[in-house]
Amino acid sequence: MARYDIVTVSGDPEERGYRYGLAARTRIEHALQTYAGVFRHYAGWDWATVRRHGSRFAAPIADFSPASAREIRGIARGAGVEEADILALNTRSEIMFAAPGRARAVASTECTSFALTPERTTSRTPLMGQNWDWIEGARTTALVLRVLRDDGPDFVTVVEAGMLAKVGLNSSGVGLCTNTLISDGDEGRFGVPYHVLLRSVLDSDSGAEAVRRIQSASRANSANYLIADTTGFCADLETGPGDGPCGVIAPEGGAVTHANHFLVDGLTGVDKYLERKAHTRNRLHHLTERVRARDTHTVASLQAALADHADAPFSVCQHPDAAQPDAERTCTIAGIVLDLADRSMVYAAGSPCESAWSEPVRVDASF
Repeated sequence: MARYDIVTVSGDPEERGYRYGLAARTRIEHALQTYAGVFRHYAGWDWATVRRHGSRFAAPIADFSPASAREIRGIARGAGVEEADILALNTRSEIMFAAPGRARAVASTECTSFALTPERTTSRTPLMGQNWDWIEGARTTALVLRVLRDDGPDFVTVVEAGMLAKVGLNSSGVGLCTNTLISDGDEGRFGVPYHVLLRSVLDSDSGAEAVRRIQSASRANSANYLIADTTGFCADLETGPGDGPCGVIAPEGGAVTHANHFLVDGLTGVDKYLERKAHTRNRLHHLTERVRARDTHTVASLQAALADHADAPFSVCQHPDAAQPDAERTCTIAGIVLDLADRSMVYAAGSPCESAWSEPVRVDASF
């Protein structure tokens, strides 16, 4: 696949949102069309219904992060769409849990992530990354967003157009990877949306601050947040919905790996993802074995780990199945490796086994 577009924005929240929306207007339009099809397929909802559900989260977003709320307004203005459209994109995970029946199944995306502390890397600097797997339509809407600002650390993230953040790192040396989790308490509750919490990590000046932000929030749904920084801090944070306790997983032997099931006891009665897609355990096993196979890793060896095809088609590296309907056709959208000390990332647009990896994309806009 070709590279994803790099969109660089700056200014106050509304100005950088406007610039983002303007630069990504075509991809945002594609994203709106894609999710309109997804909700129509799974829930029989029209887009007006989806927008109405997304708009319910305007208040908790503004309470948790006024800057993010302003940025969402700016994105809508730049893209020439309604604020409710951008709210719907940024709360699509929460809306899926509010939708009836089969809509919840689409949340069962596959992502497999890792973080290595300096003792486990040849460069003696922290490295982390993941495969981001989702519906194939996201390959036409994904981009690399770089935000330069005075009200927080600069950051770069691989994200769906119109959304605030996904996987990335910032100028303070904080890195973020993430995995979907589904507990038996995920029912579309009112709270701070998942993608707003992801953005809060990239707004943080340290890994510890990022963890505190998530722990203190009333969360709309479950998720896994793998967070590290250049001080050697590394923690995997498993969360359920609401403001209850979170599970914290520390590195073992200088490494953390994670897939889409809970590893900490007591955070859910029934692990709904594991119940539906037991192969999450196999993906975790294969990535963990790849990490354990070397005493120290390089960016190149981690790229190779993300191309693993054991247990295909349910492997770490996933490919679209043309026999599936568009709305159900999942695959790897991007393989990503973050070099926290270098403040840079490399990515493969599409399946890492067949897509060329990018040159380093740096937070400071240098190449």
